[in-house]
This record gives sequence, C-alpha cells and structure tokens, in this order.
Amino acid sequence: ANAIISTGRHQQVDTMVVQTSIPPRKVLTYPITADDNGGAVFIYGDPKASRIAILSAGFADDQSIFLPFAARLAEETDTLVGVTCLPGYDDRDDKSWTRHKKDGYTFDEQERAFREAVKALRSESEYEKNNSGKKLEVVGIFHDWGVVGGLMWCNRAIEDDSENAPDKIVLFDVCTGPHRNMKDLPFARKNTPSEEFVTVFYRIVFAITFLCYRFVGTGLAYAVHFLGLGVMSSFKIGPLLEIDRDYELCIPCPRLFYMMYPYYKLLQSLLTGNAKVFKDASMPMDLKKTPCLYLYGTKKRVNFHEDISVKVLEREEKEERSLSKVVAVEDAGHYLFVQKFDFCFNEVKTFLHK
Repeated sequence: ANAIISTGRHQQVDTMVVQTSIPPRKVLTYPITADDNGGAVFIYGDPKASRIAILSAGFADDQSIFLPFAARLAEETDTLVGVTCLPGYDDRDDKSWTRHKKDGYTFDEQERAFREAVKALRSESEYEKNNSGKKLEVVGIFHDWGVVGGLMWCNRAIEDDSENAPDKIVLFDVCTGPHRNMKDLPFARKNTPSEEFVTVFYRIVFAITFLCYRFVGTGLAYAVHFLGLGVMSSFKIGPLLEIDRDYELCIPCPRLFYMMYPYYKLLQSLLTGNAKVFKDASMPMDLKKTPCLYLYGTKKRVNFHEDISVKVLEREEKEERSLSKVVAVEDAGHYLFVQKFDFCFNEVKTFLHK
C-alpha cells in the first residue's frame, strides 16, 4: 500500500497532505471498462462497520487529496471508507496514467467506475454477514468532477433499486441542478454575464488543451494551456482566487493535460447535441430518502453550483422536509475540505450521525 500510495499528487506544494496520511489498510482494484481493470479504491476502517462511504475528488486530483479525510472518518465514525478517483487520474506503480484510455473516459464510463468502486468496497464489508436482517448504510462523498459521475451513479443506483444505492450524499463545492422530475422549485437568481464568461472560458481552455495534447502535439498543448492561464491571470477571469493557488494544477504536465479530458468530453457532448448524457447528473429526486449535504467555499470568483439547488437545500432544512443541508464555508475556496479540514469534517460527521 505504501508503494501504491506514492502517486506524486501535490508533491510540489501540498506534501503535508500526503505525508501526514495514514496508509490505507488495503488497496483493491476494480474494472473501469470491460477490458480495463485499472481502477483502485484505498480502504480504511473496520470491515465490521455499519456504514460504507466512497470518496472521490475530481480535477486535478488522485486519491491522495482525500486520504487524511478518509482516515479520520474511519477512525471517528462507524464507517468502512474507500477512496477512489476519476478513471485515469491516478499514477500507480501497478497502473501508470499513460496506460489508460488515450481519449479519456466518457461520463457513462466514469459512472460505471464509481459503481464498480462501491462494489469493491462493499465486498470488504462484513456487517450484513454478522448482523442478519440489518442493512449496510451507503454514503457517497464527492468533490469537483467527482460530483458529476458520483451523482450519475447515485441516481442510476436508486432507479435500479440497487443494494448499493446511497442513503446519503455529501458534495464539496460543486452541486448540479435539481432532479428533472422535481416539482415546486423555488425562485433562484441567474448567473450574471460576467459569471457565465468566467465559468465558460476556463472550461474551453482546458478542453482545447486536452484536444491539442491528444490529437495534435504536446507542444501546442503547452502553448494553449499557458496562454490561457496567462489571460486568466492578467484579466482576473479565472474561477479561483489566491487561496486555492497551492492546490490547483499541481500535477506536472503532460499528465495534467490528460486529466483535462472531462472538459473535452463536456464540450464534445454540448457541440454534438448529446447533453442528455447529463440527465442523471443531478441531485436525487427524493431528498427525504437520500438527503444531501452540500458544502462550498465562499472565496471564489464564481460558484460551481446552480443557485436553484442551493435554494432547494435551504428550503429542505428550513422546513424540515429532510436532513438535507447547505453550508457556506467562510475563508475557504474550492479546496475547502483541506483549508477548513476540521470544520468540514465535523459537518460531515454530524450529518452521518443524524
């Protein structure tokens, strides 16, 4: 496990996060696609725990960013914890990032990867075997692009009445829209034109960077990437602020360019009229059955959530419709669960114990 954990994530600036991580008890692999057994879930905690929780970050992170959170969650709650990442995002001794699909993974493949990760985690649990008639609780905890694939898994598992359907969901700093069948939606403001521009610009830069890296050449990818970053910095149109500088884009190139594939897949879907692929990437329909805790940092140029979703969650809490809740975390940015570790952990711990 110690060899596999040496992924290189944040070696330049965030070595504290990696070095203070407790090594996982076990590392399990799982299939991403039918012919690709390249996924890995890092296991923490007691197999006899009454709950399992799958954790995944997004761009540009492998498992390491969530390991301290996972270790503490396993230690302080009755939870068997598994940490995974988006397909192809880790760089392990047994599976280099260069051996993953060169085109990246579709959103359906990302959802399948989460489904298989949960199956692998559940296979480690002994709770139901030792407690006849009792149900194992399942929780999903996601950040950034992990939210999209994570919510797709959540809604499809619920629709399929899967034993692995989550009982609770925790989202960090990204929250998609309400479920397509949700009625009686509250009023919410729309993004301003400047907010829309900031949101769209960096995504296009990252999408084109991946396109150049994959289909043209690494040199052009470098040029597009650093030109885009220069424009965002000079004109202050990047989505993040100084508080996140030590955590964003710390993976060395060209691995970083490869990790931009979700932005390319997003742009590709929109340009080809295939936006329906995201229909399952929403909050759960029944928030009483599957409550959602959403935490977001306030120090950013734009938020990565739809305001209507925040209004829905605020109404859920205010009117006591469910255990759902939204928390604005002050003095934190996109990486709030690192910057305000204790605060975020205690919010999640309280939510899980309700």
